Amino acid sequence: MNTYDVTVIGSGITGSITALLLSKLGYKTLLIEKGMHPRFALGESSTPIFSQTIRELGTVYSVPELVELSSYDLIRASKDPFMCGPKELFHYLVHKPGQEHPKINGGYPEVIVQTPEVDTQFLRSVLDQRLTEYAVAYGADYVDLTEVLDLSFDDDSAHLKLQKKDSSPYSVRSKFVVDATGFRSLISKKLNLRIPDAEVDTTLRSRCIFTHFQTVGLIEDAVGNDEVFNKRCSVNRWRATQHHCFDGGWYWFIPFDNGVTSVGVNLDMDRYPMNDMPAEEEFWHFTRQYPIVNRMLEGRKSILPYAKTGRLQFSTSQAAGDRWALLPASAVGIDAWFSTGMGMNLISIHRLVDVLHTRMLPRNDFRKEHLKTYESSLYREWYYISRMVDGMYKSFKHFEIFKSYCFFCFMGAESFVGSGGVKRPNDPTALMLNVGNPKFAEYFMQIYARVRELYKQDHVSAKDEEFFRSFLQKELKPFNFREYGNPAHEGIHYRVSMSDMMAAMKVMAG
Repeated sequence: MNTYDVTVIGSGITGSITALLLSKLGYKTLLIEKGMHPRFALGESSTPIFSQTIRELGTVYSVPELVELSSYDLIRASKDPFMCGPKELFHYLVHKPGQEHPKINGGYPEVIVQTPEVDTQFLRSVLDQRLTEYAVAYGADYVDLTEVLDLSFDDDSAHLKLQKKDSSPYSVRSKFVVDATGFRSLISKKLNLRIPDAEVDTTLRSRCIFTHFQTVGLIEDAVGNDEVFNKRCSVNRWRATQHHCFDGGWYWFIPFDNGVTSVGVNLDMDRYPMNDMPAEEEFWHFTRQYPIVNRMLEGRKSILPYAKTGRLQFSTSQAAGDRWALLPASAVGIDAWFSTGMGMNLISIHRLVDVLHTRMLPRNDFRKEHLKTYESSLYREWYYISRMVDGMYKSFKHFEIFKSYCFFCFMGAESFVGSGGVKRPNDPTALMLNVGNPKFAEYFMQIYARVRELYKQDHVSAKDEEFFRSFLQKELKPFNFREYGNPAHEGIHYRVSMSDMMAAMKVMAG
C-alpha cells in the first residue's frame, strides 16, 4: 500500500497549486482527479490580489512558473505561453430596462478602475491542465479518472479507497488530506458538514446562468459609437472584465484572445427567485430587456450549453479537522463579483501550506489545533465578503449609491496588498479585502446597513448620495489613497503602480 505525506483531492487551480507547492517542498504528494483534463471550470478572471498572491507563492517557494502566471504580459513573454486574455480594467455600466443608450440625465452610469498591472483572463480548461502538469513536474503523483470510494481517519493516518475507471479498487494511506473538490466537497459529504441552506449565515442569495460565446460584439458598437462615451476611457474596454449591472443582477463579459467570451448573468434571489425556466430561455429573457447587452450578444454563437445554478452560497460547520482541511471553494460559496473566490483560495493555500510545512509535517502532529487560524480566517473572510457582495446587488437600483459603494472592494483590496497582507499568511489581521482590519470592517458594516435601507426606497435624495461620497473621502481616508468618491474623477480611476500603491499606504498609515 502506498503511503503519502499529503493527498490532494481535486486538480483545479487550488488543488494543483497545493500539490505543486508541497511537492516542491519535498513531501510525497498524491493529486487525485475524478475527471480528466482539459475540462470546463468557472473562475476565469484574476484580480490584483490573485496576481500578487500567486507571485508571492512563486517567490517564497521558488516556483518561477507561478510567478509567470502573475500577469498577462509575463504569460505571453514566457517560453511556453498559453491561451488567455488581458485584464487591465474593471468596467461597470448600469442599465435600465429598455435603455437604448448609456447616457442618462446628461451623464454616463459607468465606473472604470484600471488595475496596477495587466492581470489575466484565464481559460480554465487550459490553466488547470497546465497547473496539473507543473505539479507533476515538481514531483506530485497524479491520477485521473479516479474516484474516491471511501475515506476514513484514525489516529495514525487517513485511509483512502480509490478506483480508476475500468480498474479494480485499491487503497492508499496519507498523513493529511486536502479537499479541493469544490461545491460537491467529498469530506463535507463524508462528515456531514454542510449547513442547511436556511441556516447559512449570510444575507447574500444569488444564482447564475452562463455559457461561452464566439465573437461577441464590442460595447462601443452596441452604444452606437458615441464619441464622448468612447473618449471617456483611454484603454479599450475590451481589455476588461465588463460588468453590465441592472436592478437585481449583473452580467460578466470575460474575453479571451481566441475570440471566445465567457458570459454569465448573476441574479439576486431576493429579487429573482429560483424557477423552472430552462437556462437558455431565462438567459435571453433578461438579455432582451437590456438593448445594449442584447446587441452585443444577439446572433452570436454559443459554444457551450447554457448552465443554470441554484443558490451559489453555502457553508460548512468546519473547514478543518484532525488530518484534513477544506480549501475555501469546498467550505463556502460566495459569488462571481470581484472574483473574490480566486484570491481567497490562493490566500488560504498560502496559509495551509505554511502550517503544514512549518508545524504539522515536521512534527508529525496533525491535530486541528494547528489549523484554528486557518479556519477562523476563512470563515471571517466569507462572512464579510458575502455581505459586501450582497450590498452590490442592493446598490444597483440607485447608480450614485453604487458608484460610491462599489469602491469598498477596491479599497479593501488595495489596503490589503499595500499593507503587505499577502506576505503574512497566518496573521489574523491580514485577511482578504482587509476585513481583518477592525476599523475597516466596522466602517463597512455601517455603510452596508445604509445600502440595504436605501434599497427599500424607489428614490434616493441628493443628501443620501453626498453622504456616501463624503464617507469615502473622510471616514475611509486611511484606506482611500486613490480618491475614490471624488466627483472630479467622474467614476474613472486610471492605473497606479503597485509600488506607488504600497508607498502611499505606508505614508497614510503614519
